[in-house]
Amino acid sequence: MALIDDVTRLAEDIRQGSAEVDTEIDTFPSGAVCLHIRVGERAFVLDYFPSYDMFGVDELTGDGGFNSGYRFGLKDFASAKTKLLHLLEEAQAPATAVSGSLPIATTSG
Repeated sequence: MALIDDVTRLAEDIRQGSAEVDTEIDTFPSGAVCLHIRVGERAFVLDYFPSYDMFGVDELTGDGGFNSGYRFGLKDFASAKTKLLHLLEEAQAPATAVSGSLPIATTSG
């Protein structure tokens, strides 16, 4: 299967069941492929650079510039996909889980 097919399927899977998620795929004559994901106010990327045979995965932040680097560089699509999905899961985790505070238990009766 071609890389663009894998990326397209990943984008479709990410969009499934959530109106808050938007994806966009850009392709370039060089063979580079960029998957952009927006979840609410947050943005993530999975980019493939054929000249390096490398995937870059990261969350875009307000202080980062275009192509200023990636926190995660991976050699294969499966690893890049796994890392991206992990970042997306972290982004959707409740704030209490991220902050480390314990949730308040409630009882009904």
